Amino acid sequence: MHADPTWATAAYQCGNNASDLMMLPAAIACWRRALECAMPNVTDVHQEASRAKVLTNLGWRLESVGQTLAALEASLEATTLDPKLAFAWLNLSIIQGRLGLTAKSVESARKAFDLSPEDSTVEMGLAFALLFNRNLSEGFKHFESRYAYRLKNFQRYPYPKWLGEPDKTIFLVSDQGLGDTLSMARFIRMACKRARYVHACVHPELLRLFQYAFMDVPNLNLLPQPCNFPAADAWTTFVSLPFALGLTDDEIRNTPQVKYDAPRTNASQWKVPDRKLHIGIAWRGSHLNEINDHRSIPVTQFLDLYKAPGVQLYSLQVDANKNQLFDTGCAPVVKDMSGHIRDVTDTLSILKDLDMVITIESALGHICTMAGIETWVPYSYMGRDYRVGVDGTDQIWSNYKVFPQGPDMRWQPVFDSIVEALRGRVK
Repeated sequence: MHADPTWATAAYQCGNNASDLMMLPAAIACWRRALECAMPNVTDVHQEASRAKVLTNLGWRLESVGQTLAALEASLEATTLDPKLAFAWLNLSIIQGRLGLTAKSVESARKAFDLSPEDSTVEMGLAFALLFNRNLSEGFKHFESRYAYRLKNFQRYPYPKWLGEPDKTIFLVSDQGLGDTLSMARFIRMACKRARYVHACVHPELLRLFQYAFMDVPNLNLLPQPCNFPAADAWTTFVSLPFALGLTDDEIRNTPQVKYDAPRTNASQWKVPDRKLHIGIAWRGSHLNEINDHRSIPVTQFLDLYKAPGVQLYSLQVDANKNQLFDTGCAPVVKDMSGHIRDVTDTLSILKDLDMVITIESALGHICTMAGIETWVPYSYMGRDYRVGVDGTDQIWSNYKVFPQGPDMRWQPVFDSIVEALRGRVK
């Protein structure tokens, strides 16, 4: 670019390189420079197509950094210049979903899929657009593209994928996080009724809980991850069960949660006396989740909750992030419960002695749903979950009180609203 700052291709490629290195502000600046440059020696049609590619990438990364309206403008211009550019329509779909225009998001995603039906990235975009629009059955069907998109190891399993055929021995695997497995466990009994036998490989943290919950199912064998391949006819995963079982939208939405009546494993002597409201908190989810940096919140932000008098906070964070309590000086006012927790059964036992939980949207929220405990979720603008929806007004399988983040992606206004609601809750 320094040798010839007017060369659009150089600016475009520099932007691509910076994007691959996750240097997003630099990528955005390079693409904006490319749009300023003339593209000589090409026809008008080719120049428009080249400009559309630049705008497509620009819209993608503007959306990634939360500049939704600027991303919308770039993506709309890209689809106008080149209506056959699948990724321009995909970007537009994602942006429309961010703005709560879920029906339009599906429409744009379908255009992208029609143009590039073999691209797993495009199909994943369609899957999420459908799920957020509550086209659940079709959404889970297209969500099967995640194996080609990222979970390629499943395609090398020594048996075929289960498509719901009866009287088969099935290897059922947890392919997503704890929260997903807990949500989809509601379909285990349906799978066991259709299959001859089911070997279910689950997170070790869930094993004891599932043993209590499904002890009455004779053809279910629970195994902790990782495990060897059992003798089976086919494989599937927990998140694939709605698709494999051929469930309708209503069946998916209305299948009840499993009742987990595990025994109490902790006495409540750990509770701080003379407090009106005992609140569990968690501020970070699994780092394996792509949206984790968006949905996670500094633990110090939760100290705002002490603006409501009479509360006591308890940390339910059990991974390495629990150390942030001590690194930030929060340990004197946020009691660390990780020493009481070995698995989800222990977490459920602690929840029975808490009044409520305030957590990011993560596995803990799904555990709280099972326990029937009041749960408030500060909800990220960029880190949404299809089960909660765009703003929490149309949830499936949960009943959180949602405090959505605005387009400015600031947490302080969210916690100001939570504190105001908490003062009323204390009273």
